[in-house]
Amino acid sequence: MLDKNSTIMIVDDMRVMRKSIMMFLKTLGYSNFIEAENGADAVSKYQSNDVDFVFMDLVMPIQDGYQALKAIRQNDESATIVMLTSIADEHILEKCLNKGAFGYIHKPLTPDTAEEKLMGVLSKVA
Repeated sequence: MLDKNSTIMIVDDMRVMRKSIMMFLKTLGYSNFIEAENGADAVSKYQSNDVDFVFMDLVMPIQDGYQALKAIRQNDESATIVMLTSIADEHILEKCLNKGAFGYIHKPLTPDTAEEKLMGVLSKVA
């Protein structure tokens, strides 16, 4: 299980989605968050902060989640990144997993499903 004091980066171009994920994570006991609104912002913030875990949207402007995943993992092979996606393209998800993504979660996250989906991923972290 990911330690409750861990710093979690939430990357999504939709502010409401970032805030929703933070709200769900707060109910699970997490409180240290860094927000990024696109892949380029995520890469920059990852390099300048001590980030333990990343939730990364796949489809974003400026730099998408796949490109950001590659850039972060190129500099930190131990980076733990879970992709968030509303697309059902298994090919791109497979590419992400092959580049080192820890897993993926299908959006939307609703009050009924968020806790289960987030805990399912966080509980697998050593």
